[in-house]
Amino acid sequence: MKSLTHKTYFFLLIFFFMGFTSFAQETSLLWKISGNGLSKESYLFGTIHIICAEDFLMDSRIEAALAHSEGLLMELDLSDPQMAMKMQQQSLNEGMKNIQSELTKEDTELLDRFFTENYGAGIAQLGILKPFVLSSMALLKSIPCEDVKSYETFFMEKAKAQTKSIEGLETVELQMGIFDQIPAAVQMEELVKMIKEESGADEFRKLVSTYLTEDIHGLFDVMNADGMMNNYRNILLDNRNKNWIPILQEKMKQKSQFIAVGGGHLGGEMGIVELLRKASFTVTPILP
Repeated sequence: MKSLTHKTYFFLLIFFFMGFTSFAQETSLLWKISGNGLSKESYLFGTIHIICAEDFLMDSRIEAALAHSEGLLMELDLSDPQMAMKMQQQSLNEGMKNIQSELTKEDTELLDRFFTENYGAGIAQLGILKPFVLSSMALLKSIPCEDVKSYETFFMEKAKAQTKSIEGLETVELQMGIFDQIPAAVQMEELVKMIKEESGADEFRKLVSTYLTEDIHGLFDVMNADGMMNNYRNILLDNRNKNWIPILQEKMKQKSQFIAVGGGHLGGEMGIVELLRKASFTVTPILP
């Protein structure tokens, strides 16, 4: 089986890890972090993990913040040469079990037709992949362009050129293993619904248009608050944000950091911006 591409993984993160909350009124994708004993300012930027090249938002304030930082912190250390292998290992169902055995005849035919038409392999072959991986593959077909860009890849390449340290807040095993805490039946239901309703393209367009306004709170209105994200938000979003705070505190004390995580992690009472403020940091939006 071919290794999962970074493109597949990034789009997976868009769909499942863009949090849906609306809290403070101030909004921006870029924030300055200071105070609480920090000797140098750090920066927080909310990404969208894959986007059409013509929509790629990048300006002097973002590049300046990265240039002024000594290290790059992302959800994962994408500079890890073992990344693709680790992703592939975490993508398979336990014991190579095929989800086909858990599907109705109608749903099996639906998924088989979709994946055969789009990937040249049916559910008999691809069904050994975890449902959230199949969802990411389905969602990739919703991107309305061939030329795509990734903020994480952009920042990683810049950091390498500027000889900055690159680190991850989570391991591949931890991040992809999050879905093991959600019943496979729930994930399969989401997968079937998405393909049956052909909703991915519209959701992607709405998400991107809202992202480009830098309205991290408006993402709540774009994303569907029902379903798996709503029911398992603690696992998918809130707990991860809380776990990141002590890591961020330690890393920012060591050196100035440019922190790039999915934009949905920024907003809300349990978002990174508010949690850092509760930890006595001053977090200030840097407006376009």
